Amino acid sequence: MPGHVVSRPPDRALLAGTGCGPGGQAFWPPARPGRCPVPGCGTAIDTSRLMCRRDWYAVPKALRDRVWATWQSGRGALGRDHREAVRLAIAASQAAR
Repeated sequence: MPGHVVSRPPDRALLAGTGCGPGGQAFWPPARPGRCPVPGCGTAIDTSRLMCRRDWYAVPKALRDRVWATWQSGRGALGRDHREAVRLAIAASQAAR
């Protein structure tokens, strides 16, 4: 079928819990482990999160979607596209402050 993309199901080991990323393990090394990486914030966060809830929802929806799309259930976690999306998300959240 033209234009149809078939993808394999995500690895179950990576999907442990709602919104827990790779089984609840840290997926991005923040500047200070367990703290929101957005400059000027520093709120305590679970290490499986990118940033605190306040800062995450300050990021425009299209950019949040890009972070998730490049994350690929953990397979793209340290790829160039994901790192760039994360960098832009942190910058966008900082700018919203």
